[in-house]
Amino acid sequence: MLKQFGKWNRTYSQLENYFIGKNKIGGATYGWGFIKPTLAFDYGRTSCLLQSHTNSIFQTGKLTEMSLIWPNNDLKLQIITLLDAKLARGTKKILPVEFQQVAFNSRFSVRTNQFEQVNKVLNYNVQSLLIRLLDSTQPNELNISIKRGKLLIQKPGFLKDLLPLHNFIRYSLELFDQLMLISTEGLHFLNENNATILESITCPICNGRITEQMVICERCKTPHCQDCWEYNRQCATFACHGTSYLATAEV
Repeated sequence: MLKQFGKWNRTYSQLENYFIGKNKIGGATYGWGFIKPTLAFDYGRTSCLLQSHTNSIFQTGKLTEMSLIWPNNDLKLQIITLLDAKLARGTKKILPVEFQQVAFNSRFSVRTNQFEQVNKVLNYNVQSLLIRLLDSTQPNELNISIKRGKLLIQKPGFLKDLLPLHNFIRYSLELFDQLMLISTEGLHFLNENNATILESITCPICNGRITEQMVICERCKTPHCQDCWEYNRQCATFACHGTSYLATAEV
């Protein structure tokens, strides 16, 4: 048991250095049994917490969870694998959403109280990201929910190895960025090519309105002035560490 915690703690320590966060080590406690390691870090304007629970949500009785502060208390969203359809209990006040992609509908059940916005933001790219998150570890199960100002992303089992945990965090942050687009003003979506029209967007490097060529971080999708990006040589979003961008049409 202690040997397992040693490996687990080392993994969280490596993630602490990468995401510039604060890690609490796990292990034996006096009179309280064992506690599991946790990692807290900031991502842009939100706070993130990586931890593990013993819970009956999944058949394993164990889960690894990313929780992020969500700025919109009104949005209710649940994305679950069809294997976990029992999790849809108590969601009568939020309606199911169907999508054109059969492969996505065959694996996920989506419910929300903001049908039109969610139907737009869960485009092909986001659906592909959800499938990658689903397939990142075995078993292929996933529970995602937004309610009462918190986004929860849960996978079954205690993830202890560096690569699966790193991918779980990375995909979770990408999902957060995509879902955040729901509440962005001046944003419109196109169906197949997923092009985006942005208005009054501020560059995080110069803090000015982007009025010339705009680029978007390939990792977290944050818009930047192209000149600012090339000067900074990476994304300005805290803890993103993105080094490549996607070019867009001029604003």
